[in-house]
Amino acid sequence: MMRRHISCLFLMLLVTTSLGHAQKNAASKKPHRTSFTEKVLKFLGISDSPGTLKGPGDEVGSGELWLADLQAKTTRALTSGEGYRSPIFLAGAKDVLALRGSEVMRFSGGGGEGKKLYSLDGILKLAGANSEDAGTVLILLRADAGGHPRVGELTVSTGKVTLVPYDPASDQDLLMVEALSAWSRTYGDRHIYVQKQNKEAFSGKVEWHDVFLQVGSQPPMDVSQCDGVNCGQPSISTDGRWLVFVKAKAE
Repeated sequence: MMRRHISCLFLMLLVTTSLGHAQKNAASKKPHRTSFTEKVLKFLGISDSPGTLKGPGDEVGSGELWLADLQAKTTRALTSGEGYRSPIFLAGAKDVLALRGSEVMRFSGGGGEGKKLYSLDGILKLAGANSEDAGTVLILLRADAGGHPRVGELTVSTGKVTLVPYDPASDQDLLMVEALSAWSRTYGDRHIYVQKQNKEAFSGKVEWHDVFLQVGSQPPMDVSQCDGVNCGQPSISTDGRWLVFVKAKAE
């Protein structure tokens, strides 16, 4: 009887100890919280190394939207009107979203003046389309009191904006926000960026910005060929064939 009693006590002690370890392990496995960088990386053209996104300043503010066929190496105007900026392709489609002032505009790949979807106060930029959700794009909004732009997810169909919080005291988060504010983008082995060009004319040196594409280790290609007119704000389609950019009005 004494031996059975001792065995029961040992068994109870073993179960209690096992439960204690299980509770301790469960407590140590806290739910994973998605970081700001992880959220941003869901959007097309956003590299996992923010430093690679930084490039020369893009001096074109707004203008016509132009479409480049990267296979045929041709370009054509997507709009006949001006005042557009910050174009991006929707994920998995040839449709383009762009801004005209505070208005969000949608264009089919065939061109035309597009359709106004809605207006958003304080919107600065369309930064990229969500690779996991074709109906969502990343946007930058006017800075808060701290002086840093706010980041949001825009639901294209409704115009609803959900803020994506980040830590202004984090160097990593601020570097990613800085990268979103620039126009260099990396899509797999494809890198697009804006670079200053110049030539000598009768009136003196002429300077402007062109859009360049580099694939792997191949020499960079001048995609926009703007020749004296500022171009910039490029974005590539999901399939890698099309590139949209802004071309300023010729002076």
